[in-house]
Amino acid sequence: MKKNAFLPTILPIFCVFALSSGYAQGLPVVLGAVLETGSGLLEMDNYGNGIVRITPFAGVWINGIGFARVGISTSNKKEIPQNGYSDETKRLDFSTQIGFSAIGPERPYIAASYVRNKAYSSSSDFAWNEWGLGIGHRFMLSPYAAIVVEAEHRWITEHYDGNSGLDISGRRLQMNFGLVAQPF
Repeated sequence: MKKNAFLPTILPIFCVFALSSGYAQGLPVVLGAVLETGSGLLEMDNYGNGIVRITPFAGVWINGIGFARVGISTSNKKEIPQNGYSDETKRLDFSTQIGFSAIGPERPYIAASYVRNKAYSSSSDFAWNEWGLGIGHRFMLSPYAAIVVEAEHRWITEHYDGNSGLDISGRRLQMNFGLVAQPF
C-alpha cells in the first residue's frame, strides 16, 4: 500500500517539472547591450557627435510581436579646470524601451523609449528625462543571438545644469547598435 501512495505523490511533481523545464527552453528572455551614439544635444549641454552611453539591458522578446527591455547605465567623468579644483560627475541612467513589429517576424519594428538621467557632482546635482521614437531591425546571427540596429529621435526635457548655469532642453538623432542574446 505504501508503494502505491508513493507513485501518486511523485507523478504530479514529475509532470510539473517536465512541463516547466520544457517551457523554459522557449522563454523569450533576452540579455544584451546597446552602444548609443547621437548627433544634436548630448550630455552636459554638449552639441556634436559622440558616444553617449553603453547600456546593458534585460527584457523579453516575442518574435513577430515585439519586445520590452529595461537597462541601467553608469559612468563618471573627471574634469580639472584651469583653477586646479577637480570636479567629478557621476551619472546614473535608467532606460526602458518597447517595440512593436507590425509586419511580422524578422521585419523592422517601431520603438518608443524613456530614459531617466541623473548626474551627481560636488558642485550640483541635476536630472532630466529623454523621450524617443524610432525604428529598428534585428539581424539574426544564430537562434540564440542577434545584432540590433535602431534609429531614434530623442526629446530632452528642460532641466537646469548647475555646472554651466544654464536651462537646457533640446533634441537629437540617436543611433543604437547592440547585441541581443537569448540565453534559454
